[in-house]
Amino acid sequence: MHDKEYLTAAANMVGQQLAEEPSLALPLDPDVADFMGAFTEDALTLADLVDDTLLAMNEQGEVCYGQK
Repeated sequence: MHDKEYLTAAANMVGQQLAEEPSLALPLDPDVADFMGAFTEDALTLADLVDDTLLAMNEQGEVCYGQK
């Protein structure tokens, strides 16, 4: 079984168990939990910084600190 097939099968099993018993607390493998969307990336990206004018790009495409 390939990783994606395993993760899909495990996620489906978790969903089925929770549908049968919604108050059930299940320990999950971190890879399965990640596949199900439990972990989100909240870190800043370069695009976030550019949008907030913390960084700007000049005409040559160089990243500059300060206002646009």
